[in-house]
Amino acid sequence: MSRVRVSKDGETVRTLPGRSWTLPVAWRQAAVFGAVWGAVEITVGTFLHVTRIPLAGVVLSAAGVALLTAGSMLMPKPFFALRTALVCAALRALSPEGLMFGPMAAILWQGLLVSIAMLLLRQPLVAGMTAGFLASISTQFQAFFVRLISFGADLWELYVRLLEKAEGFFNLEPGQGWIAVIGYLLIVGSVGLAGGAFGWRVGRIAQKYREAPHA
Repeated sequence: MSRVRVSKDGETVRTLPGRSWTLPVAWRQAAVFGAVWGAVEITVGTFLHVTRIPLAGVVLSAAGVALLTAGSMLMPKPFFALRTALVCAALRALSPEGLMFGPMAAILWQGLLVSIAMLLLRQPLVAGMTAGFLASISTQFQAFFVRLISFGADLWELYVRLLEKAEGFFNLEPGQGWIAVIGYLLIVGSVGLAGGAFGWRVGRIAQKYREAPHA
């Protein structure tokens, strides 16, 4: 026969005799959002990575930040986004691609960024856009270092030649290729900004719906 008790979060919980432990509410909430995010990563994410579509990581990063921003607004608990990311990363390990540390690290990084931004900035719109901007840019740095480790000095020389071509294309002075790099990163970051803003918008709509009286 089950017993009824009230948890620290004020919820009524049924437990079996001798089994008083139950998953904390914060983790149950994170599990719901993490499962949704994980489903997107396993399906859409796997498709984008297998087909080698350019900037796939940026698109997935923006989508992840959007979900985390909306979720953090609906579940305003400290480090809710990081708990959600842990659930998503665990599910991502079950994808057809197998255990891939790159995407899993990116997921955890996004969760940490949104959690810290929400904690420090306190304004969901600003926090979501800031986290989205940083998360999108970080995907490019991650991809650069992974490729550099894999291909070594040859890849570095290729990037140098690309910078030289960019200087000629944009009529820049020699040694000013970094301006093109900054411009590229700003464009990439704007995708993350849009993702954070979209997540804030979805969160606001969900909040209004939850607060509205229903018959």
